[in-house]
Amino acid sequence: MHRTLEEVQMNSKKIFRGNLKVYFPLFILLMVLLLNDTSVYITAFAIFSALSVYSAGREYFRLLRVPLYFIVPSALIIAFFIPGKKVDLPLPINPSEEGLKLALEVLLRSFSAISIFFFLILTTTITEIFSAFKKLKLPDFIVEISLLIYRNIQVLYDELERLERAANSRLGFNGFRNFVRTSSLLAYSLFIKSLERAEKVEMAMESRCYSGKMPTYSEKSSGFLLAFLIAATLFLIHLTG
Repeated sequence: MHRTLEEVQMNSKKIFRGNLKVYFPLFILLMVLLLNDTSVYITAFAIFSALSVYSAGREYFRLLRVPLYFIVPSALIIAFFIPGKKVDLPLPINPSEEGLKLALEVLLRSFSAISIFFFLILTTTITEIFSAFKKLKLPDFIVEISLLIYRNIQVLYDELERLERAANSRLGFNGFRNFVRTSSLLAYSLFIKSLERAEKVEMAMESRCYSGKMPTYSEKSSGFLLAFLIAATLFLIHLTG
């Protein structure tokens, strides 16, 4: 049974702590995209893949499978349909040299950015992310609304899973006709249940003295030396590349 993303975030090994673990990946992501260097893409992908595997183990590869389904086909389309000098291969349709070059760049650029972003989401909870944004003077009402939406999405998802299990146990999805009927009933039930659960969540928050301001967790930042070494390594590779 797979762990939820929130469980992975809570149990992952923390290489960086505090607001640094939010600011640093975002800074490196911007830096990598602005440098626009193939060698930097490869290095960033290798570094942050290693950091993600160290922090969260095989969960990183489980997440990495998802973008493979749309990035690789997109790169193949670029390789085969960009006009230019054709590469002589024993295929019905041969890719062009310009297409292959652009497809490789797209793949490397995409996976370097994805590896950095995945490291962020595997090691940092939503509350920590918004707590860091709050330190950047993000308006309080945006933080509050975002946290409440995130929590309510989780509540709705849990309710939907419960309703789906009940429908599956009664063979509600067998056949197209049953599928349409059950899906419509689930949508209606989820809407009603969501209102009921929202009221219960509000009552629970008020019983815990909720005053219209969601608490955010913060801790002292650490890991500056490693962050500096990674940023310096990527910049030096760009200069020497």
